[in-house]
Amino acid sequence: MRNACLAAALLLAVSLLSAQEINIAIGLGGRPARITIFDEIDEPRERAAFRQVWDAAEPRTQLGLATRFIEQYPRSILLREAYELAARASVESGDRAAGLDWARRSLRLMPENPFLLVMVADTAAKEGDLDLAVTSARDALQYLEGAQAPSPITPEQWPQVRARLRATALFVVGRVAAARHQYKEAEQSLLASLILNPDDLEALYTMGVVRMAVRADDGAARALARVAREHATLSAPARESLRVLYARGGQTAGVGFETWAATLTWSPPEPAPPAALPGEPGRYAGSTVCRECHIRVYDSWQLTGMARMFRPYRAADVIGDFSGAHTISDGARAVMDGSKHFFDIRNGENGQWIRYPVDFVIGSKWQQAYATTLPDSRLLVFPIQYSRLRSAWVSYWKMVDAPGSVRADVSQFHRVPQDAVYQSTCAPCHTSQLSFPNGAARPADATFREGGINCEMCHGPSHGHAEQMKVRGRSDQLPASSLQTPIRFRTLPAPQYVAVCAQCHAQSAVHDAQPGGAVNYSQTGAPVRTYSSELPSSFSRKAFYRDGRYRATTFISEAFARSACFRQGGATCGSCHDPHPPDAAANPTSLKFGEDADAMCVQCHSALRDRPERHTRHAAGSEAGRCVSCHMPRNMEALLFQARSHEIDEIPDAEMTERFGSIDSPNACLSCHRDRDRAWLRTSLAAFRQKM
Repeated sequence: MRNACLAAALLLAVSLLSAQEINIAIGLGGRPARITIFDEIDEPRERAAFRQVWDAAEPRTQLGLATRFIEQYPRSILLREAYELAARASVESGDRAAGLDWARRSLRLMPENPFLLVMVADTAAKEGDLDLAVTSARDALQYLEGAQAPSPITPEQWPQVRARLRATALFVVGRVAAARHQYKEAEQSLLASLILNPDDLEALYTMGVVRMAVRADDGAARALARVAREHATLSAPARESLRVLYARGGQTAGVGFETWAATLTWSPPEPAPPAALPGEPGRYAGSTVCRECHIRVYDSWQLTGMARMFRPYRAADVIGDFSGAHTISDGARAVMDGSKHFFDIRNGENGQWIRYPVDFVIGSKWQQAYATTLPDSRLLVFPIQYSRLRSAWVSYWKMVDAPGSVRADVSQFHRVPQDAVYQSTCAPCHTSQLSFPNGAARPADATFREGGINCEMCHGPSHGHAEQMKVRGRSDQLPASSLQTPIRFRTLPAPQYVAVCAQCHAQSAVHDAQPGGAVNYSQTGAPVRTYSSELPSSFSRKAFYRDGRYRATTFISEAFARSACFRQGGATCGSCHDPHPPDAAANPTSLKFGEDADAMCVQCHSALRDRPERHTRHAAGSEAGRCVSCHMPRNMEALLFQARSHEIDEIPDAEMTERFGSIDSPNACLSCHRDRDRAWLRTSLAAFRQKM
């Protein structure tokens, strides 16, 4: 049963590759265009070769074709998928060791693949690699938590598919714990697995063995009796264990072994009743109430990009050039009419210019966008935005959207492209306490407490706290129950801390409205919402470098979640950033340590504080001697500039750069040593590692 269930899960996982739709918009967008992974391959022969790998039905044939494809197209944009197909074909052919090797290569390029991780967990357990098995299983469980249905699985099918995958991962965790004599953890994991898949007789057999080891004989006997009756392979060892249990106490029933065994029945464990949801998380007060006690923090926050994310129009807040001197594709121009700002946009059907007033200002730090109010109260975002870095207008939608996007066509602005409506496309991350009381289909009815990101988007609803502070005074005089919000980040575990920031800084977060209409806040349950997410495989491969690293800053939270600093060291966004720094106006990236970038790293890696040149092999204080120069190189695209990678513990990799080239695998060393070639890089990095 175990192999049949796993095989079904594996086949289903591979089937995702066949017609999987992927999101090709890596910026914000309400309903981005979608394509299949085959469309990602530009070269027809390469596309045909990959299709041939996919279409192969016999595992050994598929493995041979996959191996040949990898040899012929070692830089393919679908190399990760080719590795995965080779891994699955190897396992199905009986070569588990080779399967694990191919799987490692695939996971190196995209570690957030719960389907492959489940296969690795099960295979590694059978190979005796218990550390790999349990790590892979736990990673799979983490990535499956809150994951939305990947195409082509429907939302109706996904709960069952996800349950089977989780069941297999939990079985592996329980199996490894049992092998290590950690029986309490083993029983908990196995029970959780059997709740999800009560017909998994291999998990049930393991449960029987665990209960037998802790002398919970009745439960052990009931589990083993069912296995003995129904599982061909495990029937004999299950009967042997039953005889031991019979001799250990079952014979006291006064009947023979066969009669005793026949009376034993096993009932699937019942899932625990859902935890009672807390009531309303609390009332919201608004940021001005916070100012009464937190004046310095409030004043600093007011100068940040978060506070200025979305504001009603004031001429003083406009940074764009509205002289009318510039046009975008002869279709749009920013102009003044008296003291008021307008956009003139040419109608693509009749060539006439239409004038729209600027009613709202969006952003201020790197770029500024503008929106106008339509007669039905929808806010329409203009297609051109002003770049502070370039001191010029840019066609924003054209930069972030796929070819053919309606909103990227300036001449179609008069048609009100749905994905250019602010309330449904931008507001979840640009306004606070957004609600769709009449559903997302009615964006004109959207309400929000404040433009921008206010205090309670991070700290939770704080009306009760503010009122009690007025009555009782200092917070240290308040009962603990009144201190649940505002959230105190110093006490939050790293995953919860980062989840707060990921509300807006994770491209994969899905802002679905709650039944009451809340989009980016919580009406019931925890003070800060936990959002479901799209798996990385749902996005275009163009969102990643070919070496697997995230390419765009819209995935900055996902990139940080890959780092050992977060996964093993408990680092958070607040380890390096202060969301309301005292020097907000001069510190647009909200760095906690200003220009002293090394201070971010040596607060944990204290051994490198003194004489860092012994580690960096560059002069202390030089740009090349900075921790971030090697471990956080500027290789994440932020539209008009390169931001630092937030995978953090990445190390310059000569093999990846040699394979994919500097464009598809940018290397920190070559970003400085531009006169050097890849051969120099390989030799230098090899020598560097020998000295470590």
